Amino acid sequence: MASSHAGSSAPPQIPGQLLPPDVAEPLKGQVAHILERDNLRFPGAQPVSFARKHIGELQRAEYFMCEKTDGIRCLLFLHWRDGRDGPEPVTILIDRKNNYYEVSPPLRFPYYQDPSALHMFLYGTILDGELVNDLHPEGRRLIFYVFDCLAVDSQNYTAWTLDKRLAYMQERLFKPWKYQQNKLKQPPQSHPFLVKEKEAFGAYHVGFLLDNILPTLKHGNDGLIFTCKKTRYVFGTDKHILKWKPPHENTIDFKLRLGDFPLFDPEDGEGGLIPDYDAMPTRFQLLVYHGQHKYQPFEHDLSVTEAEWEMLKGLNERIDGRIIECFRDTDGKWRFKKDDDGTPRWRDDKPDANHISTVDSVLDSIEDPVTEADLRNAEGKIKEAVTQLRKMDEVRKREAQSHHEQQEHAKKRKFSEVNGHA
Repeated sequence: MASSHAGSSAPPQIPGQLLPPDVAEPLKGQVAHILERDNLRFPGAQPVSFARKHIGELQRAEYFMCEKTDGIRCLLFLHWRDGRDGPEPVTILIDRKNNYYEVSPPLRFPYYQDPSALHMFLYGTILDGELVNDLHPEGRRLIFYVFDCLAVDSQNYTAWTLDKRLAYMQERLFKPWKYQQNKLKQPPQSHPFLVKEKEAFGAYHVGFLLDNILPTLKHGNDGLIFTCKKTRYVFGTDKHILKWKPPHENTIDFKLRLGDFPLFDPEDGEGGLIPDYDAMPTRFQLLVYHGQHKYQPFEHDLSVTEAEWEMLKGLNERIDGRIIECFRDTDGKWRFKKDDDGTPRWRDDKPDANHISTVDSVLDSIEDPVTEADLRNAEGKIKEAVTQLRKMDEVRKREAQSHHEQQEHAKKRKFSEVNGHA
């Protein structure tokens, strides 16, 4: 599979100011209120790994497909506060640890009911997306690619199907913004990042996406995402969001635990033996999350070369206890995934390592991978199945419309009969 760039195009950090708990807590309450939730946890949906059985799933239901951007997953919350001259927009980025970052200057989307009114703006809006550095000739540009919509104008969309969520996002967010930029000739605003809609395709366009879209991307890519068109937005793991990665991109996020360091006797001979923190530790243990804050050792340790250890020491960063993204190489050894600069892909954006259920799923994908060739070979069957699904959907719509018309006709006839007796 072609990829636009090696390594990762994730920004080094989320822009904006990390809000302290006392400031973030009321905002978490606002998000929960808009989404009609009874808890303040991170509401973002999480995919499952693509398994062989899912090729059949793509033929049982219609799925949208997009490239899997290699960035930082965030929710974008458009809010407001009272300012000196009245209400003013507030922009918040929410990471998977449920940290809230206030972005300045804030984004200002026009209000969809009157996009020509420059004093009005959209708030009460929650978008799901990926924060990524796009590479342009003039340098890197920070982009937030939106792939789902949880709420607009304080209206909760999560119970709606994906096609409706995306349609309303287009009508109430992106079209008014484009109208204001193009028709009213508004000068481009200075923002820490741009907001763009991620392009989606039918699941039967795998070949087109692999051959024509991925090679032209301005950012890193590590697979494909398939999302069911006719299901609601799920808080937490969603079995209808399928994450496909080519075998060499299948990774697991572990917690890293350093073993003991060799002991040595200082030259002065005083104080006894002390750890030699310059030498490599006895092991680089990988830990798997089992829920309820419990971790257990993975069956393999992380393989680290002498040169990689020297690099790790040179970072002058905490290593022990951090979450690190790893892959299994062709020799069966577990290695850390490297960013563009050769350093490990730390997953500091996540509160925990992958759960044991996710680890087992990824291991299954590694042992029995669904390859690019498998997806390409299934393309014809998927298209044929989707064509049939759409025909059945049209039949159901016509039957429902006919039933509705019959009911309306019966009501009118009954009304006429009643009036005739009057």
